[in-house]
Amino acid sequence: MEMSTCPLRYEPRRTSTHASRLLALVLTLSALVGWRALRDLLNAIPDSNDDFGLF
Repeated sequence: MEMSTCPLRYEPRRTSTHASRLLALVLTLSALVGWRALRDLLNAIPDSNDDFGLF
């Protein structure tokens, strides 16, 4: 295997490992959970100022 002398032409090999697949899965699941939590938080905000009554 011959290495190029130009540093701009160097392309490292990209191999897919189990760790990178696991990281992608964890990031996807955390994004889904985070989106659901944000949706629930926004749904908890009252729609009008009349809902902010004093008890």
